[in-house]
Amino acid sequence: MYTPKSFSVTDREKLFDWVERWSFGKLASCQRGRIEINSYPFFLDREKGELLGHMARANTHWQSMMMADDLVVCFDGPHGYVSPRWYSRPNGVPTWNFLSVQVSGKVELIKTEAESISVLERLSDVNEQHYGEGWTPAELDGGALQAMLKALVFFRIKIQGIEGKAKLSQNRSKMDRVGVIKKLAAHDDSQLQDLSRLMKDALRKDQ
Repeated sequence: MYTPKSFSVTDREKLFDWVERWSFGKLASCQRGRIEINSYPFFLDREKGELLGHMARANTHWQSMMMADDLVVCFDGPHGYVSPRWYSRPNGVPTWNFLSVQVSGKVELIKTEAESISVLERLSDVNEQHYGEGWTPAELDGGALQAMLKALVFFRIKIQGIEGKAKLSQNRSKMDRVGVIKKLAAHDDSQLQDLSRLMKDALRKDQ
């Protein structure tokens, strides 16, 4: 990932925070020059340094990723367009601010029923806390749970590398950054409001 020094984020715990916050990632694998990309929800096990996930057994990506030469998972945070008119002086150009984390590693299949159910529980628990109403796999009867387990393939990715990029106008003046923050914060789009908060945090740390 191309990352100028001013946009580079190397704090592993901060990157882990972002992976947990925006945990729906794009898994890209390359096998003998063939690239395959699919999106999956992930659970980050910080203690073990691994990503846990699952996909439909009918999805042949699980077979190709086992033999992949390279494998990367990309997590994207808030992003948005920045107009030159938001700067203090009319000498800027249009750009796009964003946050991105890339994780590389090796994949292993999870083969036991107990571990597979654990992945389901951990994924559903963290997402129900954010978006749902407390559903758990325990609410499924035995037959439905077994059918789900048979229809899915569970896997872990042992993290070998992680890099982050936060392009938040750090290369602009304080006045320019404040102008962009105000414009994004005033927008109806909640994603742009999130982006403005990230920019404000970055500006505060740089002062």
